[in-house]
Amino acid sequence: MGYGVLLMSVLRLFRVLGGRGPTSRRLGRIAVAALWGAVAAAGVGTAGAQPAANPSPHNPTIQLVWMGGDDCPPCAAWKRQELPKFMATPEGQSIRVIEVHKPIRSGVPALEALPPEVRPHKAQLDEASAGRAGSPQSALIVNGQVHDYYFGTRATDLLVEMVQSVRTGSPYPVPRCLRLGARGHQCDKPG
Repeated sequence: MGYGVLLMSVLRLFRVLGGRGPTSRRLGRIAVAALWGAVAAAGVGTAGAQPAANPSPHNPTIQLVWMGGDDCPPCAAWKRQELPKFMATPEGQSIRVIEVHKPIRSGVPALEALPPEVRPHKAQLDEASAGRAGSPQSALIVNGQVHDYYFGTRATDLLVEMVQSVRTGSPYPVPRCLRLGARGHQCDKPG
């Protein structure tokens, strides 16, 4: 079923139910969730562009896996302020940004709790995070491999430089980390 047909079905449902009352609102939320689920399953609903069909050193597939939750004030601020600015840049539009919901006091979520496009990277994320809890945590994944793993948030300008560095082979703007250390922002395995 095409997205246009699905959207028309949702609109028709609203019209039939009169668009009012708790039942129609609940059904509306379910229909919208189903629509977004279908879009996400097709791989077009997450922020950013589709990964390249044939990644190469000149056209790498880049994903930013961002892990945080509503219980994390820096996460909420980053999503509200920096993420929209980053997604408005050509670099932000050229990669896939995937949000993984996780509470502050948890590590990388269980495999079944991860979005489908992140599941193949579960073992790498566990290794890179060193099993640590805390939010936000992020991984820049290039051609299926963790390229940088970090705690905290990064500003739009820095994210743009990171993507440009991967695309052009220029020096990375910050020290890369492939495995976090035991405390704070330590890195046990630099990139």
